[in-house]
Parts: sequence; structure tokens; C-alpha cells
Amino acid sequence: MSRRIISATLNAVCLAALALASAEHASAATTSPAERKSTTARAPNIVLIVADDLGIPDLATYGASPVAVPTPNLDRLAHRGVMFQRGYANASVCSPSRAGFLTGQYPQRHGFEFLTPEGADAGRQGLAPTQRVFAADLKRGGYRTAIFGKWHLGSTPDRLPTARGFDEFLGFLPGETAYGRAGTPGLTSVAAPYLGTRSFERKVDWVQLMKHRAGDPRPPEVVTDDKTYLTDLLTREAVRFIGTGPRGQPYFLYLAHLAPHSPFQALDADMAPFADIKDPVRRTYAGMIRALDRSVGAVLDAIERSPDADNTIVIFTADNGAATYMGVSDCDSLAGGKLSYFEGGPRVPFLMSWPARWPRGRVEPRNVSLMDIAPTVLAASGVKTDAVFDGVDLTPRMQPGRDGETIHEALFFRTGPEYAVVSGDWKLLSNTREGAFPWLFDLSADPSERNLMTFAKPDVVRDLQARFRAWETGMKPSAWTPKQ
Repeated sequence: MSRRIISATLNAVCLAALALASAEHASAATTSPAERKSTTARAPNIVLIVADDLGIPDLATYGASPVAVPTPNLDRLAHRGVMFQRGYANASVCSPSRAGFLTGQYPQRHGFEFLTPEGADAGRQGLAPTQRVFAADLKRGGYRTAIFGKWHLGSTPDRLPTARGFDEFLGFLPGETAYGRAGTPGLTSVAAPYLGTRSFERKVDWVQLMKHRAGDPRPPEVVTDDKTYLTDLLTREAVRFIGTGPRGQPYFLYLAHLAPHSPFQALDADMAPFADIKDPVRRTYAGMIRALDRSVGAVLDAIERSPDADNTIVIFTADNGAATYMGVSDCDSLAGGKLSYFEGGPRVPFLMSWPARWPRGRVEPRNVSLMDIAPTVLAASGVKTDAVFDGVDLTPRMQPGRDGETIHEALFFRTGPEYAVVSGDWKLLSNTREGAFPWLFDLSADPSERNLMTFAKPDVVRDLQARFRAWETGMKPSAWTPKQ
């Protein structure tokens, strides 16, 4: 297949989705090196920051893409720990991806293959009671736990975050909300191409969140805010949580940002540095990423003020790649985007630091999965669990002398008839046209997936197809039909 045909296919992939579609803890401002060293014998604090619909090409931390936004605080986090070049989410859309990293398992093991339907009861669909969320293990092991931001894993009482191991929740249950009221001075709201005003108009056009604590029999409280930009509101809560609580008790914070998912709304102050970007959607998108990076900086500042700074695991990632079909990001350096299994869909930014145990400033080229988060942090915490993981504990594999080991022999992805397999540098991608052959790419030589290797390496195609069929035998069919 020619480059022209492949490029046309990738453009179609980008557009196909259309159819599918600070309270601060000042008392700990200074700590001595001796105090910090003494904390490393204790269970580490854990901070998981997740962006929504964020592609690797969007971040200057990952290179010089034409659309990359300067991200100095993500640079700071990368210098603090490890930057994974090939970190893969379990899906190229929100809900199943989140189920994967919160459980450490392929979501298909539980029939979780498509987006969680929204609504009052969502048909009791979403994160099933049989799916263990690692927050529950940490809470049982003495951690205080909190989630601020997006859930999108079910809305019935048994599927709320406070029923799944989180002590407190302030956020929203569906896939998106507003960042602020459209028309507010200092806030820009723009409509993305093809979607019109739907890209920022919602049932509620201001920030409306739910607040709940574990064990409270009352329904979640509705919290509205007509003044605070959503990214900043969630950051404020995260900083408060880090700076409070009993001294010496470890914590797990899940900061689940909506940014830079639509609706495209940004503070004018965050957009000001991007006046040279003429397209209003991309300029607003850049401002949203700047606010996201600013949030990371505020969280790192709060951690650095604490006595446990070096013994705090900080993870930054995204649930899937950029929504390129909205006119943001691009399909060049990494093909495709959200809703596709070209690299731009499941391959996401992935940074992890633990100064007490992990190397600093390392760039890691091996294939890793967001499923690795759960076994890694549980092993670090010392909390015992009987959960069986598809992910692995990354900590020993980041130690000197082990950089030649393979972390995952293969990673698998499936959404209905679409599937992909990544094994080493090889990538097999389904082609669902009737009678069509699958696509094979060599990611080491061709990360943008332009040069077809299907006919040059038929033995590799057969091997990856066989691996995929074997993997499917351990998975379940989807527990619900996706909403059309």
C-alpha cells in the first residue's frame, strides 16, 4: 500500500470519530534532609494526575511537535523521575481506559469494552463490583484516599467513587462538564469544527459538581461554582488534601482532570502566550494545556513543602490521545488519535517519579501499560492484595542493570471489531473492511505508521494474530451495547 493511501486512511481515521461521535499547609514549608530521609522507610504517598484526551504531540516535554505547548512543570516532573516514551492506555476512549489503570487489569476481563452510558442509573453499567479498584486496597492498608474530578465509571450507588475505596469525592460522574459559564469575563469559549455550539454547551453551563464522603448515607451533595475555572478548582482541592490529614498517615490522591477534553474553554490569561496561534480552537486548547501544566506545578509545590517529598510517588498520564477530529493536535508525529488504535489513540504521556527509589531524569523506551500503575503502587505501599493483575510492578524494572529486560511481551487492545497488538517494535492493527488484510508497522523505524510491512513480514503477522486470539480466550464479550 502506498504512502498516499495510508495517509488518506489516517486522515479518514481522524475524521471517522465524527460519526462515532490555595488552602495550603504552611507549617511544613521547610524540612531538613534528615527529616526527609527518615520518611523513606514509611509507605509512600501516591499522587495520580490524569489528563483527558491529551496527546504526546501536545506536550513540549515529549519533543518538538509543531503543535506542542510549553509544559515546564511536566518537564520538572520528568526531571524528578522517569519519562516513558511508549506508555499505552488500555483503550483509546475514556471509560475502559480508566477501568484498566484503576484495576490493573484488561477491562475486557469484565466485559468493560465501551464508554459507560450516562444517565441517572446508566443501566447499572460501568465498573462492576467484581472489578477491584486499587484505592480500596490502599484504604484498607491505612491510606486516606480522595478523588477530585472525572469519574465516568458508573453512577449507581455501588459504582460511586466513595463505594470503591475513596474517602472523599468532589467531581462529576459523566464524561464531561463545563469549565465555567460561557460569557464570563476572562473566559473564552469556542466551538470546535463540525460540532457547532455542542462543543461547549451542556445541560449545565457552569461548574456543577457532586460532593460525597464514604459512609455518608445521604445522596451526594450538588456543588455549584460560577466563578472558579474547573481546572483550578480541582487543583485547589488537591493542594488542600495534600496539606491536611494526620501527620505520618500516607495518602492516595487521584486528580482526574477534564482538561483538555471539550468543551474548549480557557482563561484568557492562559491563552495570552499563544497569540501567534491563529486558529481559535487550537489557541484555546493550548491555554487549557497551560492551565493543566500549571496545576501540575501547584501539586508539585505542595508536595515539596511536605516532609515526605522524596517519598511521594507522582504519576502523570492521560486516559487516551488527543481528539484530533476536533481540529486539535495532529496526526503526523503519531498517527490517528482518540477513538483509533493508531499510535495517537492509546499511546499517551506517562511520567512517574519516586525520588526515594527511582532514578531521576531517565527516558524509558520500553513498552509499558497504564495497567502497571496498580501493581506498582500497591507493591510500593506494602499493602497485601489478592488481586490478579495484567500489569506489572515497574519499580524493580527501573533499577540499575535491568534496563534490558522486556516488561511486556505483548499488549492487546480491542473495541468491538477494532483491535491492535503491540509486541516489541511490532504493531498489528486490524483493518475492518470486508476481506481486507491487517496492517503491520515497525514502530522503531516508523513511529508515524506510514510504511506497511504486512507483506514483507507475514510470519510476524501470523504470530501476532495468534497471540491476539489466545488473549481473547481469557476475555469476555462486552457487557453492554455502545450507544450509537
